[in-house]
Amino acid sequence: MNRRCLLYCLIGLPALIDSCQNPLDGVELRVKDPIQAGVVEYRFYDPAGNPVPETNRVKIAGANAAQVVTTLNTTRYKINADGNLLLAASPSVTLSNQTPFRFTAVVEADDYLTVVQPITLTSSSRVTRTVRRINMLKPPSTLTAARTTGRATADGTVSAALGLTTAEQTKGVDHASVAIGAGTKLIDRDGQPVSGGLTMSVIHTNARTSNATSQVPGGGVMSYVNGRNGAPSLGTLRIASIAGSVTFEIYNETYQLANKLSKPASWSMELNPATINGVTGRAVQAGDSIPLYSYDAFTNRWQEETPGVVKLNSQTGTLEYQAQAPSVGAYVATWAESICDVGPVFKVVGSALSNVDVNYLCKLIDATTGAQVSSFYANANNNSIIRVYNQPKGRQYKLQIYDETDAWGKGKKGGLIAESAKAATCDETQIPINLSTLPVPPIMKLEFNFSCPGGMTLDESALPAEIRTQYSLAGKDNWHDLITATRTQRKVSSYKIQIGQTYDFRASTDGGASWPLRQNDYLVDKPEWVLKIKAEMYCK
Repeated sequence: MNRRCLLYCLIGLPALIDSCQNPLDGVELRVKDPIQAGVVEYRFYDPAGNPVPETNRVKIAGANAAQVVTTLNTTRYKINADGNLLLAASPSVTLSNQTPFRFTAVVEADDYLTVVQPITLTSSSRVTRTVRRINMLKPPSTLTAARTTGRATADGTVSAALGLTTAEQTKGVDHASVAIGAGTKLIDRDGQPVSGGLTMSVIHTNARTSNATSQVPGGGVMSYVNGRNGAPSLGTLRIASIAGSVTFEIYNETYQLANKLSKPASWSMELNPATINGVTGRAVQAGDSIPLYSYDAFTNRWQEETPGVVKLNSQTGTLEYQAQAPSVGAYVATWAESICDVGPVFKVVGSALSNVDVNYLCKLIDATTGAQVSSFYANANNNSIIRVYNQPKGRQYKLQIYDETDAWGKGKKGGLIAESAKAATCDETQIPINLSTLPVPPIMKLEFNFSCPGGMTLDESALPAEIRTQYSLAGKDNWHDLITATRTQRKVSSYKIQIGQTYDFRASTDGGASWPLRQNDYLVDKPEWVLKIKAEMYCK
């Protein structure tokens, strides 16, 4: 690949280009355009806030593994410093519903549970997945994890019982156990046996803290729960009083994931005795039945299951929840309440904002009590629709919007701008909220300016297909998307940057897989930001 070192300068005024110093000495920019169709971006994070592992082993498995490449069309798979992994289908592949492209991304690191992420692509649209990575030695406070190994015969039959208990050697920590009986057959989603060497992992989330749902699928909301034994859907439910959850996963040496079990697995977990029975209103006790729901992360599907029962462990004196798992996945034992999928809905009217790329602070207020129900950020451009999700039925709310953004905080007015009329939950009627007094924030013009040495002219077809940029307050290393320019559209505008602030900027030409171009401690003192690039490779 032909590479040449480029001279880059980030400046406030084009006239200053000759006097700026090169902040990117030694940086080489790839000429090759990144793949943009059929891209999968995995965004990995550690829920306990541990640093991203420095050493990772990335593997690709599955039916179309041989045709999985990076966005630069190589097989040098790598997680970047932000914890992201970008993969794509080879440009020679045609993506369609008729010929689904299937592969599994595998990420391993010392002391971490292995991430096994299958995906199916049927179109050229970019897919983004946010995936947690759990450090077994330093997990979040609400969670414990463990793994073990076993074996299955050629037809997927577990040779000997496969069992695992989390935190077995740790005193004072709630335990959870999963047991797969000998003779159980493991089947994948396609009906094929899962044979050979097996790894089983178990994740237990307890109910000992106020944020007990933080590591539960859905974060406390179960969307479109399918009824048991073909019964009608229960709709969307919100966790009201949780007893805990257990997730287990089984895969073999080729990272083939088990899904179905010929015989249900048995599992149990210790309970917080202060857990409130959602029906009786008292603390749980032996003999109580607790509703059970399962979640399939691959299909994003919730299912009502046969409830488990609370029993007293005669040896430990602790309360345990015991249940059956008909398939591999996540199981949540909880009492739940029915909530609205959507509603209320609000419509911005009278706003002077148009194409403003920042969001404004919204507060949802209970119209009866005046208490704040939630806060979030939403677009305030004229005619924008603001939808509220997952609220209890039979309530009335008001929406308040403030002159405060998710990009730079408070604006000129800073405080409350408008409050809507009352609106009912579950009702999708658009309730107007007038933002005629919301000030228009200052605009920042951004430009990528390519130039050529004397005697040469710019070859636009040779320019990068796209240049993505991000910004962070200087020294914070907290990056946010700024703008994306293309070879034909190199002048854009944004409201995310403020004059008088000092920022770090960075740019990528490979779709965000890496960010080699960087400008630190840049004081924005004019409503312009120009990236000037002078390089023969873009000239003829």
